[in-house]
Amino acid sequence: MKLCEMAQEYRVNVALLELRIKQLQAAQKRARQPEVRYRLKQRAKFLQTLINESRQTVFLMEHYHDHSEEGDAHADCRAV
Repeated sequence: MKLCEMAQEYRVNVALLELRIKQLQAAQKRARQPEVRYRLKQRAKFLQTLINESRQTVFLMEHYHDHSEEGDAHADCRAV
C-alpha cells in the first residue's frame, strides 16, 4: 500500500470520527443527567484528539516525498 493510499484511508476514518462526534453532541443535548452529559463531552473530546493526530499523520504521509530527488513526482498521490 502506498503512502497516498494510507493517507486516504486515514481521511475516511477522520470523517467517521467526525460523524461520531456529531452523534455524541446530539446525545449530549438530549441527556438530562449532568454525569451523562459530562461523559459524552469527554468522549467527544477524546475523539477530537484522535482526529487531530490523524490529520497530522495524513499531512506527514502526503508530504513524505516532498524533499526527495524526484521533486514533485508524488503530487498525484496527495488527497484533496
